[in-house]
Amino acid sequence: MATNKNARLRYEALDKCLSNFSRKYYIEDLQKACCDYLTKELSIDTTVSKRQVYSDLKEMEISPSMHAPIKAYQDGQRKYYRYSQEGFSIVDLTDDELTGLEATVNMLASFRGMPQFDWMTDIIRKLKKKYKVSESQRNILSFDSNVDLRGIERFKELFNYIVNEQPIRITYEPFGKEPFDAEIHPYFLKQYNNRWFLLGFNPEYKDISVFALDRIKKFESINVKFIADTIIEDPFDYFFDVIGTTIPNDGEVESVVLKFTPKRYQYVAAKPIHHTQKTDDKKHTVTIEVIPNRELEAIILGFGKDVEVLEPEHLRNEIIEIMKENCNNYGLLKNDCKSP
Repeated sequence: MATNKNARLRYEALDKCLSNFSRKYYIEDLQKACCDYLTKELSIDTTVSKRQVYSDLKEMEISPSMHAPIKAYQDGQRKYYRYSQEGFSIVDLTDDELTGLEATVNMLASFRGMPQFDWMTDIIRKLKKKYKVSESQRNILSFDSNVDLRGIERFKELFNYIVNEQPIRITYEPFGKEPFDAEIHPYFLKQYNNRWFLLGFNPEYKDISVFALDRIKKFESINVKFIADTIIEDPFDYFFDVIGTTIPNDGEVESVVLKFTPKRYQYVAAKPIHHTQKTDDKKHTVTIEVIPNRELEAIILGFGKDVEVLEPEHLRNEIIEIMKENCNNYGLLKNDCKSP
């Protein structure tokens, strides 16, 4: 293979096109692909002539280091170019890269059995076949998941709609409410607490709407222009101030101070509730900067008697009211929340 950097980049661009069996690449398409790839990699506008592309194709065929099986297929008055062997590529991996790939393949294999990652099975098989990578028979990784979660079978199709920027219409049924239809321009899938959520732009509200996959009854693609994402963009930044997926419309970031029993404090200090968490080892308190939401309330209630909300006062009062209702459920209020 030529050592010239521009030539190497052109070969890489051509390799991507010739190995793509999902579309036809005519000489003009190959020329544009080379120009775009070089411009991107070199950060300067670069032009490549058709003559150069023809020369590169010939070099890829005859070079001892490539031996690319390139074939020209007649398509009417034109010809498109493609490898005659599906799965062929001139890109080779070093020994270190193969070692890394083997570890990655074994990690990806741990996802198998999870419905939303069934598509990885084909990828793993192709990687093993192409690079002769062995797969460990021992499962040494485990990912927390709920394989029986309703709606998880929709993950792959929704994922593809996001990738292809395809607007959809969904029928959604919240718990305890009537189903409704909504036009959604899907942007992002987020997992929280073993549930998957779809986030997308809702033209009716001109804002992001969040839908749990297990409450989506059906969905279909619709023929409208896709509205590009200008709201979420970076998911980490979008969810920076909250726990979970709920962002209250009028919510503001507040300092939430929680006091824990000495034993429980050790666990919370080791496993932060939120990335803004600050700890006080003497007072056994943690402080987080978040917009209070129902997910935060659920976490606090999950700590049971091991936690006390110190600030803000409105959140403390909300937790008190919920605990009173809980006592009432057990018939304990008449005894001042003491066992009968």
